Amino acid sequence: MILNKIPSYTKRILEALESRNFEAYIVGGAVRDMLLELTPDDYDITTNARPEEVQKICAEENWGIVENLGSNFGCVVVVIDGRATEVTTFRGESYGSEDPRHPEKIWFCDNLREDLSRRDFTVNAMAMDVRGKIYDYFGGQDDLRRKILRTVGKANQRYEEDALRMLRACRFAAQLGFAYEQEEGLLPAFGMKDTPYYLKKNFAFPVERCEGISLERVRRELDKMLLGKFAGRGLMLFMATGLASAFCRTKSNGRHQTLQLLPELEHLVGLEQNPRFHHYNVWEHTLAAIDNSPRRLNVRWALLLHDVGKGLPGIRKPNKENQPSDHGHEAKSAEMAQEILSRLHYPDSFRKNVTWLVAQHMRFAPMLVTKEKTLHRWVRAEATKKFFHDTKQMAEGYADLKEVFLADMGATNAGKNPQLMAEGLALSEQVCQIAREFPVSSKDLNISGKDLLTVIPQEEIKNTLAYLLTRVQNSNLHNSREALLKAARKNYEQRKNLQGDFT
Repeated sequence: MILNKIPSYTKRILEALESRNFEAYIVGGAVRDMLLELTPDDYDITTNARPEEVQKICAEENWGIVENLGSNFGCVVVVIDGRATEVTTFRGESYGSEDPRHPEKIWFCDNLREDLSRRDFTVNAMAMDVRGKIYDYFGGQDDLRRKILRTVGKANQRYEEDALRMLRACRFAAQLGFAYEQEEGLLPAFGMKDTPYYLKKNFAFPVERCEGISLERVRRELDKMLLGKFAGRGLMLFMATGLASAFCRTKSNGRHQTLQLLPELEHLVGLEQNPRFHHYNVWEHTLAAIDNSPRRLNVRWALLLHDVGKGLPGIRKPNKENQPSDHGHEAKSAEMAQEILSRLHYPDSFRKNVTWLVAQHMRFAPMLVTKEKTLHRWVRAEATKKFFHDTKQMAEGYADLKEVFLADMGATNAGKNPQLMAEGLALSEQVCQIAREFPVSSKDLNISGKDLLTVIPQEEIKNTLAYLLTRVQNSNLHNSREALLKAARKNYEQRKNLQGDFT
Protein backbone atom coordinates (compact mmCIF):
# COMPACT_ATOMS: atom_id res chain seq x y z
CA MET A 1 0.00 0.00 0.00
CA ILE A 2 1.53 3.27 -1.14
CA LEU A 3 0.24 5.20 1.90
CA ASN A 4 2.26 2.97 4.18
CA LYS A 5 5.44 4.34 2.63
CA ILE A 6 4.77 7.93 3.73
CA PRO A 7 6.72 8.58 6.95
CA SER A 8 4.89 10.05 9.92
CA TYR A 9 6.82 13.34 9.90
CA THR A 10 5.79 13.93 6.27
CA LYS A 11 2.13 13.14 7.03
CA ARG A 12 2.18 15.61 9.91
CA ILE A 13 3.29 18.43 7.61
CA LEU A 14 0.69 17.58 4.95
CA GLU A 15 -2.09 17.36 7.54
CA ALA A 16 -1.04 20.59 9.23
CA LEU A 17 -1.15 22.48 5.92
CA GLU A 18 -4.50 20.98 4.89
CA SER A 19 -6.05 21.69 8.31
CA ARG A 20 -5.36 25.39 7.64
CA ASN A 21 -7.08 25.17 4.22
CA PHE A 22 -3.91 25.00 2.14
CA GLU A 23 -3.18 22.50 -0.61
CA ALA A 24 -0.20 20.25 0.10
CA TYR A 25 1.32 17.37 -1.87
CA ILE A 26 4.33 15.11 -1.91
CA VAL A 27 6.02 15.85 -5.20
CA GLY A 28 8.72 14.66 -7.60
CA GLY A 29 11.05 11.73 -7.09
CA ALA A 30 9.34 10.47 -3.94
CA VAL A 31 6.06 9.90 -5.82
CA ARG A 32 7.92 8.19 -8.65
CA ASP A 33 9.79 5.88 -6.26
CA MET A 34 6.68 4.95 -4.27
CA LEU A 35 4.83 4.04 -7.48
CA LEU A 36 7.84 1.88 -8.39
CA GLU A 37 7.64 0.28 -4.93
CA LEU A 38 11.01 1.76 -3.97
CA THR A 39 11.83 3.61 -0.76
CA PRO A 40 12.46 7.30 -1.48
CA ASP A 41 15.58 9.02 -0.13
CA ASP A 42 13.51 12.05 0.86
CA TYR A 43 10.00 13.47 0.61
CA ASP A 44 9.63 16.97 -0.83
CA ILE A 45 6.35 18.84 -0.37
CA THR A 46 4.77 21.48 -2.57
CA THR A 47 1.99 23.78 -1.37
CA ASN A 48 0.09 26.95 -2.23
CA ALA A 49 0.98 28.31 1.23
CA ARG A 50 3.49 31.15 1.06
CA PRO A 51 6.80 30.71 2.92
CA GLU A 52 5.76 33.03 5.75
CA GLU A 53 2.57 30.98 6.20
CA VAL A 54 4.57 27.75 6.35
CA GLN A 55 6.89 29.33 8.93
CA LYS A 56 3.88 30.40 11.01
CA ILE A 57 2.54 26.84 11.01
CA CYS A 58 5.94 25.53 12.08
CA ALA A 59 5.95 27.95 15.01
CA GLU A 60 2.45 26.87 16.02
CA GLU A 61 3.41 23.18 15.84
CA ASN A 62 6.75 23.80 17.57
CA TRP A 63 8.70 22.46 14.59
CA GLY A 64 12.18 23.65 13.71
CA ILE A 65 13.17 25.29 10.45
CA VAL A 66 16.54 25.77 8.76
CA GLU A 67 17.41 29.46 8.65
CA ASN A 68 19.34 31.44 6.00
CA LEU A 69 18.55 29.42 2.89
CA GLY A 70 19.78 32.24 0.67
CA SER A 71 18.48 32.08 -2.90
CA ASN A 72 16.36 28.94 -2.39
CA PHE A 73 13.24 30.80 -3.47
CA GLY A 74 9.99 29.86 -1.76
CA CYS A 75 11.49 26.93 0.15
CA VAL A 76 11.19 26.33 3.89
CA VAL A 77 13.14 23.38 5.32
CA VAL A 78 11.02 21.96 8.15
CA VAL A 79 12.71 19.83 10.81
CA ILE A 80 10.65 17.30 12.80
CA ASP A 81 12.35 14.78 15.08
CA GLY A 82 15.65 15.51 13.39
CA ARG A 83 14.27 14.82 9.89
CA ALA A 84 14.35 17.64 7.34
CA THR A 85 11.67 18.15 4.67
CA GLU A 86 11.68 20.82 1.96
CA VAL A 87 8.32 22.58 1.72
CA THR A 88 8.20 24.77 -1.37
CA THR A 89 5.48 27.14 -2.51
CA PHE A 90 3.94 26.54 -5.96
CA ARG A 91 6.04 28.52 -8.38
CA GLY A 92 6.69 29.23 -12.02
CA GLU A 93 10.01 29.91 -13.73
CA SER A 94 11.37 31.48 -16.90
CA TYR A 95 14.90 31.27 -18.25
CA GLY A 96 17.05 33.70 -20.19
CA SER A 97 19.83 32.94 -22.65
CA GLU A 98 22.77 33.73 -20.36
CA ASP A 99 22.62 31.27 -17.46
CA PRO A 100 22.07 27.60 -18.43
CA ARG A 101 21.47 26.54 -14.85
CA HIS A 102 19.41 29.16 -12.98
CA PRO A 103 16.02 30.69 -13.90
CA GLU A 104 16.01 34.37 -14.87
CA LYS A 105 12.65 34.92 -13.16
CA ILE A 106 10.77 32.99 -10.47
CA TRP A 107 7.27 33.75 -9.24
CA PHE A 108 4.70 32.22 -6.95
CA CYS A 109 1.66 30.64 -8.55
CA ASP A 110 -1.55 29.16 -7.15
CA ASN A 111 -1.88 26.26 -9.52
CA LEU A 112 -0.44 22.76 -8.97
CA ARG A 113 -0.40 22.01 -12.69
CA GLU A 114 1.70 25.10 -13.42
CA ASP A 115 4.13 24.11 -10.66
CA LEU A 116 4.47 20.58 -12.05
CA SER A 117 4.86 21.86 -15.62
CA ARG A 118 8.26 23.42 -14.80
CA ARG A 119 9.76 20.07 -13.78
CA ASP A 120 12.15 18.03 -15.88
CA PHE A 121 10.70 14.60 -16.70
CA THR A 122 7.16 13.27 -16.68
CA VAL A 123 8.00 10.60 -14.10
CA ASN A 124 9.19 13.39 -11.78
CA ALA A 125 6.20 15.66 -12.45
CA MET A 126 3.58 13.89 -10.35
CA ALA A 127 2.14 14.84 -6.97
CA MET A 128 0.32 12.91 -4.26
CA ASP A 129 -1.84 14.10 -1.38
CA VAL A 130 -1.95 12.68 2.12
CA ARG A 131 -4.75 10.28 1.14
CA GLY A 132 -2.67 8.75 -1.67
CA LYS A 133 -4.46 10.43 -4.61
CA ILE A 134 -2.08 10.94 -7.56
CA TYR A 135 -2.09 14.13 -9.64
CA ASP A 136 -0.54 13.38 -13.02
CA TYR A 137 -1.05 15.94 -15.80
CA PHE A 138 1.75 14.82 -18.16
CA GLY A 139 1.50 11.04 -18.44
CA GLY A 140 4.06 10.12 -15.81
CA GLN A 141 2.25 6.97 -14.62
CA ASP A 142 1.96 5.67 -18.17
CA ASP A 143 5.66 6.36 -18.76
CA LEU A 144 6.51 4.48 -15.55
CA ARG A 145 4.56 1.48 -16.83
CA ARG A 146 6.28 1.70 -20.21
CA LYS A 147 9.67 2.38 -18.61
CA ILE A 148 10.10 5.52 -20.66
CA LEU A 149 11.97 8.69 -19.70
CA ARG A 150 10.51 11.79 -21.40
CA THR A 151 10.74 15.49 -20.69
CA VAL A 152 7.71 17.54 -19.69
CA GLY A 153 7.07 19.28 -23.00
CA LYS A 154 9.72 19.73 -25.68
CA ALA A 155 13.15 18.37 -24.74
CA ASN A 156 15.12 21.23 -26.29
CA GLN A 157 13.15 23.78 -24.29
CA ARG A 158 13.70 21.87 -21.04
CA TYR A 159 17.43 21.55 -21.73
CA GLU A 160 17.80 25.16 -22.84
CA GLU A 161 16.17 26.17 -19.55
CA ASP A 162 18.45 24.02 -17.41
CA ALA A 163 21.42 22.29 -19.00
CA LEU A 164 21.96 20.01 -16.02
CA ARG A 165 18.79 18.16 -17.06
CA MET A 166 20.73 16.50 -19.89
CA LEU A 167 23.02 14.86 -17.34
CA ARG A 168 20.04 14.07 -15.14
CA ALA A 169 18.47 12.25 -18.10
CA CYS A 170 21.52 9.98 -18.25
CA ARG A 171 21.50 9.58 -14.48
CA PHE A 172 17.83 8.57 -14.36
CA ALA A 173 18.38 6.11 -17.22
CA ALA A 174 21.19 4.63 -15.11
CA GLN A 175 19.13 4.49 -11.94
CA LEU A 176 15.80 3.35 -13.39
CA GLY A 177 16.88 1.42 -16.49
CA PHE A 178 14.35 3.36 -18.58
CA ALA A 179 14.64 4.05 -22.30
CA TYR A 180 14.98 7.73 -23.15
CA GLU A 181 12.67 9.26 -25.77
CA GLN A 182 12.06 12.67 -27.29
CA GLU A 183 10.06 13.77 -30.30
CA GLU A 184 12.55 16.13 -31.93
CA GLY A 185 16.27 15.84 -32.72
CA LEU A 186 16.15 12.22 -33.88
CA LEU A 187 19.56 10.78 -34.84
CA PRO A 188 20.64 7.40 -36.31
CA ALA A 189 20.99 4.31 -34.13
CA PHE A 190 24.04 4.17 -31.88
CA GLY A 191 26.23 1.38 -30.58
CA MET A 192 26.82 -2.30 -31.14
CA LYS A 193 23.79 -4.37 -32.13
CA ASP A 194 22.71 -7.37 -30.08
CA THR A 195 23.94 -5.89 -26.81
CA PRO A 196 21.87 -4.55 -23.89
CA TYR A 197 23.22 -1.08 -24.66
CA TYR A 198 22.30 -0.68 -28.31
CA LEU A 199 20.20 2.45 -28.97
CA LYS A 200 17.76 1.97 -31.84
CA LYS A 201 17.18 5.72 -31.63
CA ASN A 202 19.60 8.43 -30.66
CA PHE A 203 18.78 12.06 -29.95
CA ALA A 204 20.51 15.40 -30.32
CA PHE A 205 21.20 17.26 -27.07
CA PRO A 206 22.24 20.96 -26.95
CA VAL A 207 25.45 19.98 -25.15
CA GLU A 208 27.02 23.40 -25.73
CA ARG A 209 24.73 24.67 -22.96
CA CYS A 210 26.66 22.58 -20.41
CA GLU A 211 29.53 25.07 -20.46
CA GLY A 212 27.87 27.13 -17.75
CA ILE A 213 27.34 24.22 -15.33
CA SER A 214 29.74 23.95 -12.42
CA LEU A 215 32.11 21.02 -12.26
CA GLU A 216 30.77 20.13 -8.82
CA ARG A 217 27.24 19.63 -10.17
CA VAL A 218 28.51 17.65 -13.15
CA ARG A 219 30.64 15.41 -10.98
CA ARG A 220 27.70 14.71 -8.68
CA GLU A 221 25.63 13.54 -11.65
CA LEU A 222 28.49 11.43 -13.03
CA ASP A 223 28.92 9.69 -9.69
CA LYS A 224 25.19 8.99 -9.36
CA MET A 225 25.16 7.69 -12.93
CA LEU A 226 28.05 5.33 -12.26
CA LEU A 227 26.39 4.04 -9.11
CA GLY A 228 23.09 3.32 -10.85
CA LYS A 229 21.70 -0.21 -11.04
CA PHE A 230 21.66 0.21 -14.85
CA ALA A 231 24.80 2.34 -15.12
CA GLY A 232 25.64 1.02 -18.59
CA ARG A 233 22.40 2.38 -20.08
CA GLY A 234 22.98 5.82 -18.62
CA LEU A 235 26.57 5.90 -19.83
CA MET A 236 25.49 4.83 -23.30
CA LEU A 237 23.10 7.79 -23.50
CA PHE A 238 25.85 10.02 -22.10
CA MET A 239 28.16 8.95 -24.92
CA ALA A 240 25.57 8.82 -27.72
CA THR A 241 24.27 12.35 -27.18
CA GLY A 242 27.75 13.90 -27.14
CA LEU A 243 27.82 14.74 -23.44
CA ALA A 244 31.17 12.98 -22.99
CA SER A 245 32.88 15.76 -24.96
CA ALA A 246 30.84 18.61 -23.45
CA PHE A 247 32.45 21.38 -21.41
CA CYS A 248 31.65 22.58 -17.92
CA ARG A 249 33.25 25.26 -15.79
CA THR A 250 35.28 25.50 -12.62
CA LYS A 251 36.73 28.34 -10.61
CA SER A 252 40.46 28.62 -9.98
CA ASN A 253 42.27 31.56 -8.41
CA GLY A 254 39.10 33.61 -8.64
CA ARG A 255 38.67 33.02 -12.37
CA HIS A 256 36.27 30.72 -14.20
CA GLN A 257 37.80 28.14 -16.53
CA THR A 258 36.19 25.63 -18.87
CA LEU A 259 37.12 21.96 -19.01
CA GLN A 260 35.88 18.94 -20.93
CA LEU A 261 34.14 16.08 -19.20
CA LEU A 262 35.35 12.74 -20.60
CA PRO A 263 36.45 13.14 -24.24
CA GLU A 264 39.08 10.42 -23.70
CA LEU A 265 36.31 7.81 -23.81
CA GLU A 266 35.03 8.67 -27.28
CA HIS A 267 37.57 6.64 -29.24
CA LEU A 268 36.42 3.46 -27.45
CA VAL A 269 33.08 3.50 -29.33
CA GLY A 270 33.23 0.84 -32.05
CA LEU A 271 36.85 -0.04 -31.22
CA GLU A 272 37.25 -3.70 -32.13
CA GLN A 273 38.95 -6.31 -29.95
CA ASN A 274 40.41 -9.76 -30.49
CA PRO A 275 37.36 -12.05 -30.97
CA ARG A 276 39.27 -14.90 -29.32
CA PHE A 277 38.83 -13.13 -25.99
CA HIS A 278 36.05 -10.59 -26.56
CA HIS A 279 32.50 -10.62 -27.90
CA TYR A 280 32.05 -6.85 -27.36
CA ASN A 281 33.97 -3.89 -28.68
CA VAL A 282 35.83 -1.82 -26.09
CA TRP A 283 33.00 0.58 -25.21
CA GLU A 284 30.30 -2.06 -24.77
CA HIS A 285 32.82 -4.23 -22.88
CA THR A 286 33.43 -1.28 -20.53
CA LEU A 287 29.70 -0.87 -19.92
CA ALA A 288 29.21 -4.58 -19.30
CA ALA A 289 32.14 -4.65 -16.85
CA ILE A 290 30.65 -1.74 -14.90
CA ASP A 291 27.26 -3.45 -14.73
CA ASN A 292 28.97 -6.64 -13.52
CA SER A 293 30.53 -4.86 -10.54
CA PRO A 294 29.33 -3.91 -7.04
CA ARG A 295 28.06 -0.35 -6.78
CA ARG A 296 31.17 1.15 -5.17
CA LEU A 297 32.33 4.43 -6.66
CA ASN A 298 36.06 3.69 -6.80
CA VAL A 299 35.46 0.29 -8.41
CA ARG A 300 33.12 1.74 -11.03
CA TRP A 301 35.40 4.64 -11.89
CA ALA A 302 38.26 2.15 -12.26
CA LEU A 303 36.19 0.04 -14.65
CA LEU A 304 35.09 3.10 -16.64
CA LEU A 305 38.76 3.97 -17.21
CA HIS A 306 40.44 0.54 -17.15
CA ASP A 307 40.67 0.24 -20.95
CA VAL A 308 40.79 3.92 -21.89
CA GLY A 309 44.35 3.44 -23.21
CA LYS A 310 43.29 0.80 -25.75
CA GLY A 311 43.45 1.65 -29.42
CA LEU A 312 45.87 4.54 -29.01
CA PRO A 313 49.08 4.95 -31.06
CA GLY A 314 51.89 2.93 -29.51
CA ILE A 315 49.38 0.67 -27.74
CA ARG A 316 47.21 -0.79 -30.54
CA LYS A 317 49.20 -3.24 -32.69
CA PRO A 318 48.20 -6.38 -34.59
CA ASN A 319 49.33 -9.68 -33.08
CA LYS A 320 50.72 -12.69 -34.98
CA GLU A 321 47.21 -13.63 -36.10
CA ASN A 322 46.66 -10.05 -37.28
CA GLN A 323 44.05 -9.52 -34.56
CA PRO A 324 43.87 -6.31 -32.51
CA SER A 325 46.18 -6.29 -29.50
CA ASP A 326 46.71 -3.63 -26.83
CA HIS A 327 49.71 -4.87 -24.88
CA GLY A 328 50.61 -2.51 -22.05
CA HIS A 329 47.30 -0.65 -22.20
CA GLU A 330 46.91 -0.86 -18.41
CA ALA A 331 49.90 1.45 -17.84
CA LYS A 332 48.60 3.96 -20.40
CA SER A 333 45.09 3.71 -18.95
CA ALA A 334 46.43 4.39 -15.45
CA GLU A 335 48.32 7.43 -16.71
CA MET A 336 45.16 8.74 -18.37
CA ALA A 337 43.04 7.95 -15.30
CA GLN A 338 45.40 10.07 -13.23
CA GLU A 339 45.02 12.99 -15.64
CA ILE A 340 41.23 12.64 -15.96
CA LEU A 341 40.50 12.44 -12.24
CA SER A 342 42.89 15.33 -11.56
CA ARG A 343 41.12 17.45 -14.17
CA LEU A 344 37.77 16.62 -12.59
CA HIS A 345 39.14 17.62 -9.16
CA TYR A 346 38.62 14.32 -7.39
CA PRO A 347 40.40 14.07 -4.01
CA ASP A 348 43.98 12.81 -4.08
CA SER A 349 43.24 9.66 -2.09
CA PHE A 350 40.37 8.68 -4.41
CA ARG A 351 42.42 9.44 -7.53
CA LYS A 352 45.39 7.39 -6.31
CA ASN A 353 43.17 4.44 -5.40
CA VAL A 354 41.39 4.37 -8.76
CA THR A 355 44.67 4.79 -10.65
CA TRP A 356 46.19 1.86 -8.75
CA LEU A 357 43.19 -0.33 -9.58
CA VAL A 358 43.49 0.55 -13.27
CA ALA A 359 47.26 -0.07 -13.31
CA GLN A 360 46.89 -3.48 -11.62
CA HIS A 361 43.80 -4.86 -13.35
CA MET A 362 45.73 -7.07 -15.81
CA ARG A 363 47.98 -8.72 -13.20
CA PHE A 364 45.65 -11.61 -12.44
CA ALA A 365 45.40 -13.18 -15.89
CA PRO A 366 48.97 -14.58 -16.19
CA MET A 367 48.83 -15.67 -12.55
CA LEU A 368 46.07 -18.13 -13.39
CA VAL A 369 49.06 -20.19 -14.57
CA THR A 370 51.87 -19.20 -12.18
CA LYS A 371 49.73 -19.34 -9.00
CA GLU A 372 50.82 -18.91 -5.38
CA LYS A 373 54.51 -17.93 -5.45
CA THR A 374 53.86 -15.18 -7.97
CA LEU A 375 50.91 -13.93 -5.94
CA HIS A 376 53.07 -13.61 -2.83
CA ARG A 377 55.81 -11.75 -4.73
CA TRP A 378 53.19 -9.39 -6.15
CA VAL A 379 51.73 -8.56 -2.73
CA ARG A 380 55.24 -8.11 -1.28
CA ALA A 381 56.18 -5.71 -4.10
CA GLU A 382 53.07 -3.60 -3.49
CA ALA A 383 53.63 -3.62 0.29
CA THR A 384 57.23 -2.44 0.02
CA LYS A 385 56.36 0.41 -2.36
CA LYS A 386 54.77 2.20 0.63
CA PHE A 387 51.71 2.93 -1.49
CA PHE A 388 49.56 1.53 1.31
CA HIS A 389 49.84 2.79 4.87
CA ASP A 390 49.09 -0.52 6.58
CA THR A 391 47.75 -4.05 6.10
CA LYS A 392 44.13 -2.96 6.48
CA GLN A 393 44.40 -0.43 3.64
CA MET A 394 46.21 -2.90 1.39
CA ALA A 395 43.61 -5.59 2.10
CA GLU A 396 40.86 -3.15 1.14
CA GLY A 397 42.75 -2.28 -2.04
CA TYR A 398 43.05 -5.91 -3.09
CA ALA A 399 39.39 -6.56 -2.22
CA ASP A 400 38.43 -3.76 -4.63
CA LEU A 401 40.87 -5.08 -7.24
CA LYS A 402 39.25 -8.49 -6.98
CA GLU A 403 35.91 -6.89 -7.93
CA VAL A 404 37.50 -5.02 -10.85
CA PHE A 405 39.17 -8.19 -12.11
CA LEU A 406 36.05 -10.38 -11.89
CA ALA A 407 33.81 -7.72 -13.49
CA ASP A 408 36.32 -7.24 -16.31
CA MET A 409 36.73 -10.98 -16.79
CA GLY A 410 32.97 -11.53 -16.78
CA ALA A 411 32.56 -9.04 -19.64
CA THR A 412 34.83 -11.12 -21.91
CA ASN A 413 34.36 -14.55 -23.47
CA ALA A 414 35.55 -15.98 -20.15
CA GLY A 415 32.25 -14.85 -18.66
CA LYS A 416 30.57 -17.68 -20.57
CA ASN A 417 32.93 -20.26 -19.05
CA PRO A 418 31.84 -21.12 -15.46
CA GLN A 419 34.98 -23.15 -14.76
CA LEU A 420 37.29 -20.34 -15.83
CA MET A 421 35.30 -17.81 -13.79
CA ALA A 422 35.53 -20.11 -10.76
CA GLU A 423 39.31 -20.30 -11.18
CA GLY A 424 39.48 -16.53 -11.39
CA LEU A 425 37.41 -16.19 -8.24
CA ALA A 426 39.61 -18.67 -6.37
CA LEU A 427 42.77 -16.90 -7.50
CA SER A 428 41.50 -13.46 -6.48
CA GLU A 429 40.37 -14.76 -3.09
CA GLN A 430 43.78 -16.30 -2.58
CA VAL A 431 45.60 -13.02 -3.20
CA CYS A 432 43.14 -11.19 -0.93
CA GLN A 433 43.94 -13.65 1.84
CA ILE A 434 47.66 -13.02 1.40
CA ALA A 435 47.06 -9.25 1.49
CA ARG A 436 45.01 -9.53 4.69
CA GLU A 437 47.93 -11.22 6.48
CA PHE A 438 50.88 -9.37 4.93
CA PRO A 439 52.52 -6.63 7.05
CA VAL A 440 52.98 -3.29 5.29
CA SER A 441 54.48 -1.31 8.16
CA SER A 442 56.04 -2.12 11.52
CA LYS A 443 52.64 -1.33 13.06
CA ASP A 444 51.36 -4.51 11.42
CA LEU A 445 53.85 -6.70 13.28
CA ASN A 446 52.45 -8.71 16.18
CA ILE A 447 54.77 -7.03 18.64
CA SER A 448 54.98 -3.66 20.35
CA GLY A 449 57.77 -1.35 21.40
CA LYS A 450 56.93 -2.23 24.99
CA ASP A 451 57.48 -5.92 24.19
CA LEU A 452 60.85 -5.16 22.61
CA LEU A 453 62.01 -3.20 25.66
CA THR A 454 62.20 -6.53 27.49
CA VAL A 455 65.07 -7.68 25.23
CA ILE A 456 66.70 -4.58 23.67
CA PRO A 457 67.42 -0.96 24.69
CA GLN A 458 65.05 1.91 23.75
CA GLU A 459 67.43 3.35 21.15
CA GLU A 460 67.44 0.05 19.21
CA ILE A 461 63.69 -0.23 18.74
CA LYS A 462 63.28 1.73 15.48
CA ASN A 463 66.01 -0.15 13.60
CA THR A 464 64.95 -3.46 15.05
CA LEU A 465 61.35 -3.00 13.91
CA ALA A 466 62.57 -2.24 10.39
CA TYR A 467 64.74 -5.37 10.47
CA LEU A 468 61.88 -7.55 11.68
CA LEU A 469 59.48 -6.12 9.09
CA THR A 470 61.90 -6.92 6.24
CA ARG A 471 62.36 -10.49 7.45
CA VAL A 472 58.62 -11.10 7.79
CA GLN A 473 57.97 -9.60 4.36
CA ASN A 474 60.68 -11.87 2.92
CA SER A 475 58.89 -14.89 4.43
CA ASN A 476 61.84 -16.02 6.57
CA LEU A 477 60.33 -15.01 9.91
CA HIS A 478 56.89 -15.80 11.30
CA ASN A 479 54.82 -12.80 12.40
CA SER A 480 54.22 -14.01 15.93
CA ARG A 481 55.22 -12.32 19.18
CA GLU A 482 57.42 -15.22 20.27
CA ALA A 483 59.28 -15.49 16.96
CA LEU A 484 59.73 -11.72 16.69
CA LEU A 485 61.10 -11.41 20.24
CA LYS A 486 63.54 -14.24 19.64
CA ALA A 487 64.75 -12.71 16.36
CA ALA A 488 65.05 -9.23 17.92
CA ARG A 489 67.14 -10.57 20.82
CA LYS A 490 69.40 -12.60 18.52
CA ASN A 491 69.90 -9.68 16.10
CA TYR A 492 70.78 -7.32 18.92
CA GLU A 493 73.25 -9.75 20.47
CA GLN A 494 74.93 -10.40 17.11
CA ARG A 495 75.36 -6.67 16.43
CA LYS A 496 76.56 -6.08 19.97
CA ASN A 497 79.15 -8.85 19.68
CA LEU A 498 80.22 -7.58 16.27
CA GLN A 499 80.76 -4.09 17.66
CA GLY A 500 82.77 -5.61 20.52
CA ASP A 501 85.13 -7.26 18.07
CA PHE A 502 86.08 -3.83 16.69
CA THR A 503 86.62 -2.08 20.07
